[in-house]
Amino acid sequence: MTESKENKAESVKAKGSRKAPVSAEMQSIISFLQKGSLLTKVRSVGRRYQRRYYVDTTSLMLAYSGSKKLNCLKTPYQSCISINHILEIHEDDASLSQKWKNVPLFTVVVGEQMKNLSLIAPTANIKDMWVRGLRFLVNKCTMEDPVKEERMWLEECFSKTDKNRDGLLDKDEVDALLKSLNVSTEVEHYMRERTKTQKLNIDDFIALYKEFSERTEVEELFDMYSDDQETMTVCELSAFFINEQHQKLTESELEDIIARCEQCPKLKAEKLISRVGFSMMFFLPEMNVKRPECRTIYHDMTQPLSHYFINSSHNTYLEGHQLYGKSSTQQYSRVLTHRCRCVELDVWDGDDDEPVIYHGYTLTSKILFKDALKAIEKQAFTKSNYPVIMSMENHCSLKQQVRMAKHLKKVFGDKLLVEPLSEDSTVLPSLEQLKGRVILKGKKLSPKTVNIDTENDSDEAAEVEDEEIRNRLKQSKKKKTKVARELSDCIVICQTTAFKSFEESGKIGSFVNISSFKENRASKLIENDGGRQFVQHNAYQLSRIYPARSRIDSSNYETVPMWMAGCQVVFRL
Repeated sequence: MTESKENKAESVKAKGSRKAPVSAEMQSIISFLQKGSLLTKVRSVGRRYQRRYYVDTTSLMLAYSGSKKLNCLKTPYQSCISINHILEIHEDDASLSQKWKNVPLFTVVVGEQMKNLSLIAPTANIKDMWVRGLRFLVNKCTMEDPVKEERMWLEECFSKTDKNRDGLLDKDEVDALLKSLNVSTEVEHYMRERTKTQKLNIDDFIALYKEFSERTEVEELFDMYSDDQETMTVCELSAFFINEQHQKLTESELEDIIARCEQCPKLKAEKLISRVGFSMMFFLPEMNVKRPECRTIYHDMTQPLSHYFINSSHNTYLEGHQLYGKSSTQQYSRVLTHRCRCVELDVWDGDDDEPVIYHGYTLTSKILFKDALKAIEKQAFTKSNYPVIMSMENHCSLKQQVRMAKHLKKVFGDKLLVEPLSEDSTVLPSLEQLKGRVILKGKKLSPKTVNIDTENDSDEAAEVEDEEIRNRLKQSKKKKTKVARELSDCIVICQTTAFKSFEESGKIGSFVNISSFKENRASKLIENDGGRQFVQHNAYQLSRIYPARSRIDSSNYETVPMWMAGCQVVFRL
């Protein structure tokens, strides 16, 4: 152990130098990506832009040349994509139309918001080289960069706050950013003082964040127990746990901590931990200050579904603007990996008898209904085993509704809740009983009805600023939509029912019903009697509160009053 300690300085210098050997074939592919090639960028609306894309391996950036707007409208950090920000590379894009299915197309998924960059290569061979090369570089960055996630998050925060897209944050934008970050009053005052006289670019912002978020106490602890101020041995790490944590760990337990936290293979092999590894150690589950029984689900999950708040998403398929944003199946994947349990599907008649999802009577792009179902099925239970509710707005013809029912049963199989509740049921099933199940919300036919005319399933008010869209929405509210028996049979609980009054719901309401309320109406109902009737109503059935259509910028309404009234399905865009 002593000899190893003497060589620690060399080990630190060697950190990152021991890399897995790269094959000659991969070296050739990386060289090809550095030189670049002509690729065609495809938007969901069908527009195409040919650019010369290349990879800068020094700065680890995917960049392009050929845009006339590049120098005058985009800042450097916006005109290229950091390899660190690439989440994955797909060899197709379900958000594009069918005509792109047989072309050498691949999609780069970028950032926390999972934005898609769809590119067409000249040949299948060039596409293969781009896909393999980018995947190699992404995996390489993931293994070598332990602070990748933090950098991605900070750049995402910066991008969201930079409303005018000039690559700089002014005083007002910094004020908006401070509201979204969990910072102390002292830090908030300090940052405002710093930005009074100058604007912040992305590097200034990250440096300033690091300045006030740096954990000096961790650095001091490391220096206290490390002889050479560079790495810690098993014995030194043991001394830290004994003196600071009041824990006596065995040698094997300490070696396991080093194995899980240390990033440098050579240091790990020598059972040494660096500063970075020491900092990462504090994110281990056993270092969590929560009591062990609170680190997993410890609540009572056997109560009726109406007794729980449901993490919900509105217009899930949209990436941004509510009137002309892009629709994407990746949005379903994103929200489900963030433990969302209620997603929305606005379904309309599509070409070739295939239903599509988009924000009706707007300029948003379209995705296939069946592709959205596949994305939901793939991610539904990766983060949670509790049920997923699919809130459906049905605008389809009877023929395409039958098609929808077939897709639902084919994609979800036994996961789809179709079995009727027992006749003696008086409350909704519990979360434990619904584990692993997918629930479809929509209009339900009575047992003896073949099909029935109902009001249009859209429950949003026509209050957008665009006059043409507003007129279309008003006309759509007057139309009647028939419900197909095949689709109705896929709905058991969460049966859509129009709300008229609390008195009427108390008389004829059923626990399997769910009513939707516009945010303004819900607020007025709460104001009437402090929300008492609303609380009683929500004790036995679900309520869904949707945003006003005037929120075309995807802003959120105030959710706390809705939760206090017991409303379960409360949306945050």
